[in-house]
Amino acid sequence: MKIKKVLNQNAVLVLDDDQEKVAIGKGIGFNKKRNDRIFRRQIERLFILEPEGQIKLQDLLNQIDEKYLFAAEHIIDHAETVLMEHLNEHLLIALTDHLAFSASNIQNGIFIRNKLLREIEVLYDEEFAIAQWAVDYLNKSLGIPYSYDEAGYIAIHLHSGRNNQSTRSRSIREVTIVSDVIHLIEQELDIDIHSDAMALNYSRLANHLRQLLQRYHNQQYAVLDGEIVDLVKQKYPESYLIAKKIRVLLTKSYQMSTTTEELGYIAIHIERLRMAKESMKAEEEKK
Repeated sequence: MKIKKVLNQNAVLVLDDDQEKVAIGKGIGFNKKRNDRIFRRQIERLFILEPEGQIKLQDLLNQIDEKYLFAAEHIIDHAETVLMEHLNEHLLIALTDHLAFSASNIQNGIFIRNKLLREIEVLYDEEFAIAQWAVDYLNKSLGIPYSYDEAGYIAIHLHSGRNNQSTRSRSIREVTIVSDVIHLIEQELDIDIHSDAMALNYSRLANHLRQLLQRYHNQQYAVLDGEIVDLVKQKYPESYLIAKKIRVLLTKSYQMSTTTEELGYIAIHIERLRMAKESMKAEEEKK
């Protein structure tokens, strides 16, 4: 295939079957010019990118060490193999930029804690497992001490890459909402939901909240019999009151409406946590 434009020594714009594509490969653009030919064996990644994306990629490659591009490309390859699906092409630019930015912070002694780490680990477990592998790979291959917190950020990028470019902000919003709700429940019940003793109930609650957000986004609603909701109100008044406070939080902070049925489900999860707390307290009193 012929080169249409050299972006830098490791990235070129080519014509492949009369279609404009970006080809990535070590040294693929070195000493090359327009209309020179390249071979497929030289290409590590070939993808379609709109003109705006091509400009972003070229600008990025002009500003960073190219090792971050190939690290990101290797992580994406691994993710696609594990997930058995193709990830959005924009992920390469976003992840490359993130790895370079994070490395710069680390080298300057700036370590940013990821306050949403536990929620990301539960909500995006497949992506988080890959991100943990990625952190180990980065530490070994680049010699830069990326932290465990970094796995959370990489997982968000991977989750966004499984859908499309616009989902990253939505993914972060979802995790933030879940984290805020968890924090409210912790305050109301005076417990540490992230403790090992609460792990199973915490995971169930976090996943239910994610499903709630997805239902809200898709304009779907949970179905719970009205009599069951009334029973929940009667049997678990403390937990239902906390669920109502969650409704206020979602309305005021995120402009989200919540149905009575959803409150019933949330109250059941809160009651499980409350009962787990009572059980732990009873065990401690026996000792």
